[in-house]
Amino acid sequence: MTKRLYVIIPAAGSSTRMGKNKLFLKIGGMTVIARTLSAFKDLGEAGVDISAVLVTNEANKKLLEDEVASYGFEFAEKIVLGGSSRTESVYNGVKALKDLAVPPSSDDAVFIHDGARPLVDTDILSDGLKRLQTCDVCVAGVPLKNTVKEVSGDIVANTPDRSSLVEVQTPQCFKYDVLKRSYENAVANNIEATDDTALAELLGYKVVISKGSYRNIKITTPEDIKIAEALM
Repeated sequence: MTKRLYVIIPAAGSSTRMGKNKLFLKIGGMTVIARTLSAFKDLGEAGVDISAVLVTNEANKKLLEDEVASYGFEFAEKIVLGGSSRTESVYNGVKALKDLAVPPSSDDAVFIHDGARPLVDTDILSDGLKRLQTCDVCVAGVPLKNTVKEVSGDIVANTPDRSSLVEVQTPQCFKYDVLKRSYENAVANNIEATDDTALAELLGYKVVISKGSYRNIKITTPEDIKIAEALM
């Protein structure tokens, strides 16, 4: 397994559905973003050299700086401002990698991980690193449990076979050069995507599914806080 990992963590923390910034809500006495960063700290303590860039907005920048200092997340080397879209924000994170104390080389591993996925663990992270030894791009995923319907308005148009469907999560894992080219292409062509690896697919890369977990939920609604606490 590679011993160096770069991480980009989108951490703006929209409050649209939560009524307050979800990243600074507490789960078991620790904020969501602190729990997320703790998983990478654990991986670092297991022998992986980690350098992270957090991408946020002006309103949250000082709060994030305080969290990083409070918990001693020294691997979180930079906090940069995002843009007007997720694609632009992550791209700002990609560009910031070159300004780190030790910038990535073309084949180094770079993970993009949601700041609001606090229950990610070292097993998931380690499997992503392992997979990148034999592929260019991978993404954490789990088999779909529920049937999905494709609809037109309120009419079912198609029922895909769920045996061929996977629910993807983060981390979304790239070799640095592949990530850089994927985002340069997206920005140049005004392509928006909620899934980072989809941008690599557009350039012809094959995306491998790495280990995910049904516990690796994204905090989106107030109910998710209760679910996360129950899963701990």
